[in-house]
Amino acid sequence: MKKLLCLTGGAMLMLSAFSQEIKPLYIDDPFPNISFGKIINYKCSTASLKDFKGKSILLDFWFTHCGTCIEAMPELDSMQKMYGDKLQIIMVAHESDSAVTQFLKSYETKHNIKWSIPCIVEDTILHKYFRHLYEPNYAILDPENRLVAKCSFFFMNKELIGAYLKQLPEELYQTGYIDDTSKKTN
Repeated sequence: MKKLLCLTGGAMLMLSAFSQEIKPLYIDDPFPNISFGKIINYKCSTASLKDFKGKSILLDFWFTHCGTCIEAMPELDSMQKMYGDKLQIIMVAHESDSAVTQFLKSYETKHNIKWSIPCIVEDTILHKYFRHLYEPNYAILDPENRLVAKCSFFFMNKELIGAYLKQLPEELYQTGYIDDTSKKTN
């Protein structure tokens, strides 16, 4: 009888853990430090937010048959090169590793470039945290991993990212997320 109770209790705990629903994030919500699973074009095959500490993160939700997503790729590449010390762009696709890898190889050949932006593939989790109706769609996390913006292709450009990155340090000091005593005057 004790074994049956222990087994039943253990099963109930496991079921409750598995049944926990991922809730979508809203502006200023903290993003949990989860593992991103499969990632290509990165130094490791997995990653987490800790790997990008100190940088803002731009998540680009896309897929390989999306014309607008493909059209945005040169702009993303340009932004990554321009703001790489403050910003990490990470592409997020629900498609398979092989489909995305094949697409990126074809893209590199067609445009005579080496694509270096990391891409999360076979995603099942991030799409739940950052719900959206269409792609491309973007989410921006600040260096403290708070969701600061979500937007569509029409609002994503170098000027927007540049303005955000320029005001970011002052905002972090004002909100207390960063404590820099050297900025204080006596």
